[in-house]
Amino acid sequence: MEQKFPMEQGWLLCRETGGRAELTMEVPGGSRGLYRGYVLGERGLMDLGTLLPEGNVLRLRRTFPVERLRSQGCWPVTGGRVQMTYAFTGQPAAAPPRGWKELDHPETLFPQDPVLAQAARAGGRGMLCRRQDETFCLAYPWDPRRPFPLTPAFCLARVKLLRGQPHVIFRFRPEGVPIPPAEEE
Repeated sequence: MEQKFPMEQGWLLCRETGGRAELTMEVPGGSRGLYRGYVLGERGLMDLGTLLPEGNVLRLRRTFPVERLRSQGCWPVTGGRVQMTYAFTGQPAAAPPRGWKELDHPETLFPQDPVLAQAARAGGRGMLCRRQDETFCLAYPWDPRRPFPLTPAFCLARVKLLRGQPHVIFRFRPEGVPIPPAEEE
């Protein structure tokens, strides 16, 4: 079985062979930066790694047992996405808004909740954190054309502008328990 999934910047090819899934992701051009690829399923998202330049395209090839994809909620495959993790602009990255800092490992904020930890890890770079009082907030860049960030806490999100761009913002207690918006006010 073979399926080709269009993505905003390219495509993902999934071929099932003998209990294994061969995944090939391709993005034309792509010389603007480094990109990570993700495979999507009905119940999950899995990081495939960094796309590498091959001629005039960026390409990523991975092979996994179908059972591993199934355990990650990514089988059957429903699509793919790429996310720029580093821009080759020569310009320094914009500083986070005052009071916010960028996170490299947001999953560590959820030591007692593996579902939220996995969702935070899958959110990729660009996530911001702000600590206030006895709580912390996470902000994810939001694009309605891409999978919603931190899906297990979907109904607890607010959308606000940070750096002039929409971000999905969640608030948590110190141990990583989400705070409903009604309790925030």
